[in-house]
Amino acid sequence: MVLRRALTGRVLLRVAAAVVAIVIALNWTYGRLPPTPRPTGSFVQLAGGLRLRYLERPGASPAVLLIHGLPGTAEDWNGVTALLPGRRTIAIDRPGYGFSTGGYFTFPRQLQAIQEVIDKLHLGRAILVGHSYGGAISLGFAERHPGEVRGLVLVDAAATCTRNSAFARDQARLVEAVELPVLSQIADVTFSQLLRKVSAERGDSEAFDPAPVAPAHMHRVLAINMKHGNLEAWAGETLAANGVIEGIDRGLRGIAVPAVVIQGEQDKLVHPPCGRRLAATLPNARLQMVSGGHMALYTHPHVVAAAVQALAGGGSFHPHEIPAATRALAGAGYSSHR
Repeated sequence: MVLRRALTGRVLLRVAAAVVAIVIALNWTYGRLPPTPRPTGSFVQLAGGLRLRYLERPGASPAVLLIHGLPGTAEDWNGVTALLPGRRTIAIDRPGYGFSTGGYFTFPRQLQAIQEVIDKLHLGRAILVGHSYGGAISLGFAERHPGEVRGLVLVDAAATCTRNSAFARDQARLVEAVELPVLSQIADVTFSQLLRKVSAERGDSEAFDPAPVAPAHMHRVLAINMKHGNLEAWAGETLAANGVIEGIDRGLRGIAVPAVVIQGEQDKLVHPPCGRRLAATLPNARLQMVSGGHMALYTHPHVVAAAVQALAGGGSFHPHEIPAATRALAGAGYSSHR
């Protein structure tokens, strides 16, 4: 009996050692993350030592400030800004993400950074374009600073009934633990690269579904957003998001600036009823439903650009004019509802 137990213990140890060896091998082969590229664009120094990176295209006012989601980088807007020739556009790496100063920054600090960018880059009354959690930030800023905002374009915006699941919050807590000093170094060489790659591929597949994942986006997620600093930002915002959205929801009816809500009909992250509710709650909003999932800024950049141009046009805003402007730029492939 003793001999049998000893043999069983040895077998289990060998199996465990083999599993560990396989995980480590996969961590440095399939799971190995690509190197972080050199940053492009420009940087602006904000309060508290925060260095924020942005991509700017020169052009006429009103300026357009583009705010990515959770996670993301300024390059997420390349397809949209290319369709806005002659319009000044500024796409930012939000605090914590991309090549801006890394780590978690609270929601009030995110709003303060938007104000500082508007002031330092002399944007005036800008059009804010926000995707996903960037939409929540755009709404929060418009609620607090309505005089600073000419209009809102909210692309699959995280608002109303959108909430992070318990599974997503548990993932965020795991990331926070793995990002602790010393533990993060051990995890890097043993398993965490593999875990980050698998998680990123799953997340991008869900976000883009039913469209194929954009290779450039997937590469940036792996090369930039899955690195330390960006991961801390993602974890902190994921855990804070539900409370942030609940706070924004209480003030939605007071956000009277013109708005276009663009919502994917098959969005798995911000469900279509949430987008419809957002458009119905905002006093001066138009709902633009589009085919596809959560990444409408990639799959329907013409629709986003058309909404910007409609808000930038002279005269007063009339929500019923948005579909005509969208048809002119986007052609087929969308539906529109009030």
